[in-house]
Amino acid sequence: MKPKRSDELTEREKEILRPYVTDVEAKVFSLRELNPEIVGAALARYSRAPTGIKETIVREFLNSDGSPNDVKGTELIDRVVNKFGDESVAELAVAPLCIEDVSNLMTKIVEDCRIGGSPIEESTRYVLYDARKDGEWRYVRPANVMESGLGQKYVQTMDFLFETYSAMVEPMQDLFRKRLPQDEFKIEVERRGTVVKAGLDELSGDDERKAHRLAYNFTVRSAACDVLRCILPASTKANMGLVGNGRFFSGLISKLLSQDLKEANALGEAIRETLGRQIPTFIKRAARDPYLCENNRNMARLSSDLLKGVKVEKAAEVVLLENREEDYETNLLAGMLFPYAQHSTQQIRGIARALPKEKRDEIFRTYVGDRKSKRDRPGRAFECGYPINFDIVAGFAEYRDLQRHRMLTQQRQDLATLLGHSIPEEVEEIGRGRVVQECFGRAEDLHDDLKRNGLEREAQYATLFNHFIRWNFGMNLRELGHLTELRSQKAGHPKYRRIAQTMARLYLKRYPGMKAVLRFVDENDYDQGIARAEQEARTARKSLATGVFDDLD
Repeated sequence: MKPKRSDELTEREKEILRPYVTDVEAKVFSLRELNPEIVGAALARYSRAPTGIKETIVREFLNSDGSPNDVKGTELIDRVVNKFGDESVAELAVAPLCIEDVSNLMTKIVEDCRIGGSPIEESTRYVLYDARKDGEWRYVRPANVMESGLGQKYVQTMDFLFETYSAMVEPMQDLFRKRLPQDEFKIEVERRGTVVKAGLDELSGDDERKAHRLAYNFTVRSAACDVLRCILPASTKANMGLVGNGRFFSGLISKLLSQDLKEANALGEAIRETLGRQIPTFIKRAARDPYLCENNRNMARLSSDLLKGVKVEKAAEVVLLENREEDYETNLLAGMLFPYAQHSTQQIRGIARALPKEKRDEIFRTYVGDRKSKRDRPGRAFECGYPINFDIVAGFAEYRDLQRHRMLTQQRQDLATLLGHSIPEEVEEIGRGRVVQECFGRAEDLHDDLKRNGLEREAQYATLFNHFIRWNFGMNLRELGHLTELRSQKAGHPKYRRIAQTMARLYLKRYPGMKAVLRFVDENDYDQGIARAEQEARTARKSLATGVFDDLD
């Protein structure tokens, strides 16, 4: 009879474990200095081993000399995830990933993977794009665009956009300095145990003056960035950080490798190579997905044929959609077509409702595709059924801020120029209205040329942040409260604040009894476009309290 394993650690085992466990005696502890594959494998043993994880690690995953046995961790994960198909185990290994110099278009494709990953990216609201790097402006140059007959025009257009942006930086900051003079800007300071607001002539000591200067400069710069980004193209480079688990990264790599964009394919390969040195077994299955590729191609072709010649009707910025139970099948079909169109959900629903049964069945069959296993999963249209659904038309800039919400369903249409654009009034105030309008004209001309030359997906790079894009949100009431209360706050960009406020108003008009859930939606309209002044005033007080200042100004 096999002896029962002891759950008591020997003194020798405790000694071996100490480098890898924060406290060998505690019931709550953290692991450190171990390969993610060993961590994942050890955590997986919780469901099958009678002893705790400390005993599991020291007896199964460490060598007799105390060094990690990486091979055993990899073997267990390979057996559980890749042979037995227990994909939940792939969530037990987490890896941080840094991605630099990818397009803003690509950051949205990455961040659209909603579950298991936490992204953060370089913000065009706080970072100026007025300097060249290695002699070039910060935008991607897709190889297939550069090798086409439009490579030179692409570079000339992008250079013009960034040169115009750079030339407006100082005039725009001067405008906001006039709107909010430095001697009128106040920060929070402590006086005899009380927090008060103090202006320049009320500050005491070098630290308070430094805090005031940094807070003021950041407030002015971010206000200028909010306006200037209107002419940044979707090709603008960004850096991003990403922490995710193995299942998330496996799905992300497959998605990127299945995109029509060469940049996405290259990024997918780079991520696979990088994580192959850290969590190789967890991403072993990651590959181009023929099912996804075929479905996207077929749906794009079907939607193009179905909607060809159908003029895109104008729609409000925010539309709260009706979701009657008797319309479920029609709404489902409209959700299938939505990402492949430029039309509104309401318009697509009207078209779908009038289709004969044969065509409706064809849409359904095409969207489901030829499923060969349970891993061939149709798209987000099958998440139809949320009690609250919105269609939104706004700038790509605002989409970037609102897209990050995870606990909902969202589908977007391709970036394009068909829905129009907006130019901030501040551009006219500094006398640059004509040149900014030329930026939009040049970008739209390049966009159309790329599409005519068969580079339809790459045409998205030519669209600007203030070109309008349409997307759809589906959510429950709890998420609506979270989104609208968060995104309507004073420090937010005026445009996405307006979207959040409108979402709340439309919903409460239909369901006035739900006011308590949306109680903290900020309905105020803050003038002058310097909404961060109050937040930076508070930040200054925190800097003074800790003695830590953000000198990256």
